[in-house]
Amino acid sequence: MIAKQDMKKLKKGDLIYLPSEITLYKFNKDAACRQTCKTPRPMTTAFVSRDNNLCEVLYNGEIWSVLVNDIFIGGQNG
Repeated sequence: MIAKQDMKKLKKGDLIYLPSEITLYKFNKDAACRQTCKTPRPMTTAFVSRDNNLCEVLYNGEIWSVLVNDIFIGGQNG
C-alpha cells in the first residue's frame, strides 16, 4: 500500500507499479462506472492524477482509474 506522504509527492508522469489482478475502472462524465478490467500481469505505468481514493493511470494508451491502495510508487512492490 502507498503511504500518504508518498502519495502527495506523486506528479503527473511519475512511474507507479500496478500488481496483477487489480481492477481498473472507466467512468462516464456523470461519474457512473461504465467499464472495468483486471491487470493481467504486474506492470509499471504513468501516474496521471488523483481524486480522493482513486488515481488516474495510463493503461493500454487510455486513462483508467484505480484505487489508491492498489498502487505502489515506481517499480517497487512493497
